[in-house]
Parts: sequence; structure tokens; C-alpha cells
Amino acid sequence: MSVFSPKLLCVSGMACALLWSLVTNQPSEAIVPTLSGNGLADESRPLRSSRLTDVSTAGDPIPKWPDRRMETFVSTEASESDASRLKLTTQRVVVFKDGYCLVVKEGLATTDAAGCVYTDEVPDSAVLGSFWAVPTSGKIRSLVAGWVHSETQSKIETDCSNLAEIIASNLGRPCSFTIGSQAYRGTISKMLHHRDAKTSHEELLRANDGRLHSRPGVAVTEVQETISVAPTAATFFILSTGAGEVVLPISSVQNLTIDGMQSTIEQTVHRKSTHKRITIDTGTPDKPVKMNLMYFRPDVRWIPTYRIDLTDELAERQTQSVADKTEKIAEIFMQGELLNEAEDFVDVPFHLVVGVPNFRFRNTPSPMVLESTMRNALAQAAPQIMGNQSQLSNAMFTQRASEYGGGRQRSINAATANVDIPEELTSSGGNDLFVYKLGAMSLAKGERATMPILRTEVPYRDVYTWDVELPHAETYAAGGTSTTSPLLLTENKVWRQIELVNNTEMPWTTGAAMFVDGIQPLAQELLTYTSPGSVCRVPVTIAIDLKGRAEDAETGRELQKLVWRGSHYARVSGEIKLDLENQKQTDVDAEINLRFGGEAEESSDDGKIVLRPFHAEDWYNQKGDAINNSSQVKWRTKILPGECFQPNVQYAFWLRY
Repeated sequence: MSVFSPKLLCVSGMACALLWSLVTNQPSEAIVPTLSGNGLADESRPLRSSRLTDVSTAGDPIPKWPDRRMETFVSTEASESDASRLKLTTQRVVVFKDGYCLVVKEGLATTDAAGCVYTDEVPDSAVLGSFWAVPTSGKIRSLVAGWVHSETQSKIETDCSNLAEIIASNLGRPCSFTIGSQAYRGTISKMLHHRDAKTSHEELLRANDGRLHSRPGVAVTEVQETISVAPTAATFFILSTGAGEVVLPISSVQNLTIDGMQSTIEQTVHRKSTHKRITIDTGTPDKPVKMNLMYFRPDVRWIPTYRIDLTDELAERQTQSVADKTEKIAEIFMQGELLNEAEDFVDVPFHLVVGVPNFRFRNTPSPMVLESTMRNALAQAAPQIMGNQSQLSNAMFTQRASEYGGGRQRSINAATANVDIPEELTSSGGNDLFVYKLGAMSLAKGERATMPILRTEVPYRDVYTWDVELPHAETYAAGGTSTTSPLLLTENKVWRQIELVNNTEMPWTTGAAMFVDGIQPLAQELLTYTSPGSVCRVPVTIAIDLKGRAEDAETGRELQKLVWRGSHYARVSGEIKLDLENQKQTDVDAEINLRFGGEAEESSDDGKIVLRPFHAEDWYNQKGDAINNSSQVKWRTKILPGECFQPNVQYAFWLRY
């Protein structure tokens, strides 16, 4: 909890008022809390402003501050019927995938004689610059956040826990008992109590109302609370007998018998608390106001998840005026998983945002929540989910090698696919963000929920990809056994990837995707952000029926072909041969992506060559200068059952010796 000084608040309010007066050349108002003897604002009335008075007779008005004396008080908490208390209800929650949300609340109240309304529902977290109070009409002159002290008393009835409490709860009743060998009979007349006896007794609080939880829909605020009771602390009591009154020690009483014994006792609970309060000065007294309160805070997150059912039904779609018989139908189901560690939300609509938000001060707390650090309960409650949240970010989709960024021309001539959306859900887009608008629901702090978002059918096709990387040695090495195992050249994995076409009008946000064939699970991977009309690829599994082999051989070497920066380089020529065999019973669409160090000069089978700058991973034990290119060659082909695709590429690179 942050340390808050009302004195500093007063000084800050004075400075702001003085600055306003100088700028506008008019008297202004500043929020000045009424202070108690311990430096805390008085609970008996909201924090409110005090007008600057003009005591000059000519020229500019000179502000004069009224005297504020420190006062000691005992007050009760403001009642629920206090007209100036804002009765806030949450209107909507806009949730982002990174664990932050925008909370929008609305409250009604009637301003007091000073034109102020207040609320004790202060959030425990809010981002700097995101805390706003906006009236539906009129304006706000100032908003003050501070701490409020209160003290209450209440009566509770509990079971007697000792002999002194038994005697105290049965005053006026006849009794009999013994002290040693002496028997006594009479009426309990009076308890002789100790003075100023109090003790902490939290169990009595639980017996009274049990919990410190907030009301439904109300944010849990930071509360400092002390509970104490006045116990029955006495050593002696007075017994009235026929012979008179006698003072007896309680600790010596034995075998106590009381006619109609009362076994419970009523005690007084003293409850002192310090909590947050926000006071809003509208400048208009005794007037109904409707106030909107909004703030951006952590601890609410949504995670998209997909279930993709791959069917064998052919897609009715035309590609370049020719029926594409390789495409089939995939059923996509999307749901949103909500995590709430912020506050209770009762019957509140949730808006789920798709996009990459930019909030620069997300780790800086707003001073209006009176916290020195930004709390993030969600990171503590779900550390694994929050720890790998970057994997589910839409901003990361271009950094994955398995993504399909384009290249193959696609013509989506078919009608836009129908999307089944729940009746309570709508969608909208704008400003580079897309929003799924869910219906109203209740979600308490600490709860989790899933909500269906969409169901649609889209075309897909299988693509088998083989990524080959062949590093070279950049410096001359003497003949001998290679340090690279030849087994590495045969461990070539061919992946089955699913190419999905988003022919809907809604984007697919980055999320975990479970691939199934009916009830048979196939794989789980990451489906990346795909805008409407775009294509994405998702790796499913390794294709064990496709075998890939690569061979790299030197074909020539020319010494002293280049001197650069004082070093001699030889020109080494080579040839790479690839062999991809289809052992499946069906045709396959295959793509081979080859990368190596050096300059690709010629490729067979219409391989597309792309020369890129030096890449350190293309070389073993990379040293020296970045003189060589990095070459990428890509082939696309259809391989019939039992056949092999055998492309090759000629290349050269510079070798220092």
C-alpha cells in the first residue's frame, strides 16, 4: 500500500487552483479535504472544495485560503441512502489478449451543497493516464482521491467463553456455588470490571458479519481495518445474600448453579477502518448527475482457442476458372476463454479485442488509485499462461517460419462463407482493431469462463513442406574425418501443413488450435492472425510416408581468385542434389525450401532463387568477414504415388585459406 499524505494533497490542490487562477484571471476552486486529528479526511462528509476568496479591492484577485484546524472525530460509515454517493454499475468491459482491460462504469447521484459527489469504489489498479470521470452533461471542476477514516460500533451476541462472562450475563439471577469448603447462596448483584480493558478479537467480527468481501459488482478497495471488543475482564463480583452483600473472587468459584442460566453474552465491537474515496466536484449544488467512470487496468484477459475438424468433403470453389479438386472442407469452431482476477462483474457485456494494442504506460500506476506499484494478480494466479502470452500475440505472427505469407496467387471467387455467431454476440472493426461483442454475463473475481464466438466452414488443402538447411565451413580445413555426422543429412523431416482460406468477413486472431478428424485428435498448434480473404498455414504432423534426402558435393576449386581485407579467398563450386520420394497412395502437393551459404547460380525444375545477405547460421564456426551471400531456393511440385522429385542447384562460395 502506498503512503498517502492529505497535507500533500492540500498543497497540490492549492497549487492547481493558483495556476488556474493565474491562467484564467478568475477565482478558481481547489479540492481541500477536511482533516482529522490524525491527518485523515473526515468520513462524516465527502472531500470537497473550498472557494478562494477575493480580498483585494483593486487589480487581480488574490486567493486567500481559509483556516483549516485539525479536528478529532468519531463517525459512522456513510449510509447506502446517501444521495451524494455514486451508485456505480459496470456498463461494459473491453478485454485485450495481453491481460489488460478497459472498465466502463456509470453512476447516479445528487450533488451535495458544495456541488460534490463521491464514491468509495476505487479500483486497486489503473494505468497512468487512463482514469477518467466524464459526466453526461455539464463538466467536472476537479477530482480528488484520498483516504477516509471511519469508526463504527456494533453489538454482537456470542457464547460465554469463561466464568466471568457467565456471571456477567446472569446478573440478578439466584445462584449457588462453593469456594473451598464454604457454600454460598444468593443473587448475583454486580461485576467489578477492570478499567479500559480492550483486546483484539477478529473471531467476533466473523461472528458478526463474517467477511470483508465487497458487494456484488463493487471493486475490492484497499482497506486498513482494526477490530477490537471490550471483553468481560473482572476479578471480583458482588453476591447479595440474606446476611448482606459479599465480595468474592471469580477465580475461586466452583460448582456454580444458576436458575435459568444465560449462556450467551452481548459485547460491543469497535471497528476502525481507512479506505479510499474519490470526490468529484461538479460546481453545481443539489443537482442530479450521471457520471461515467473509465479506467484501463490489468488482471482480465481473454485467450482464443480453436477446434478445427478436417473433413474429406470437397470444397466447391473455383481457382482461376478451374475447379480445385485438392481443396476440402474444414469446420472451424472458435471460443474465448476469459480469466478474471480484477473485480466482480455482474451482468456485464464483454468486448473481446483482436489486434495489437499499444499502451506505453501499462506498467505505471495511475496516482488516482493511490498505489505505488502496479498490481498484477493475474500474473500470480496464472503464471504459465501470462508467461508465454507473446506466443498468442498477433504481433508475433510474421516471426514464425511455418506461417504462409503469400506467393501462390489465390482467387476467392466463391461467395463469402456463412459464419454462425451466437445471438448475443456481434462484431465490429475499425482503427486496426476488431471487436467481438459478447452478451451480458456475470464473472466474479477468480472465476474463469468460456464463450463460443464463431463456427464456420472454410476450404483447406494439404501441403507437404520440406525445409533443408545445409551449412558450410567458412575457413579452410585439412583433409580428414568430417566433424559433421552424415546422419544429419538424412534426418530430413517433411511436414504436413494445413492451408486454410479465411473466406469470412471476420479475422482469425492468434490462438491455440486443436486439429481433429471426427473424434480422432491429430495435433495442436498455433493458428496465427489471418485477416479476411487471406491464407494461413498451420503445421499438423510429420509425414512419415515422404522421404527426403540431400547431397552436397564440391565440383571445383579455384585458388587465389580474390584478395579482400588482406585475406586470400578461393572460389569453391558445388552442387546440391535433393530427392523427395512419395510413398503415399495419393498425389501430394510438395514445397521444398533450401537454404545454404553461398551464391546459387542455377537451379533445375523451375526453382526460384532468392539471394540474401550473409547469414551466420549458414556456416560452421563462423569467423572473419561476411563475404558470402545466403541463398534460398524454392520448388513447388506435385508428386505422384511412388515417384521421386529430384531437383538440383549449382552454387559457389568464397573460402578463405
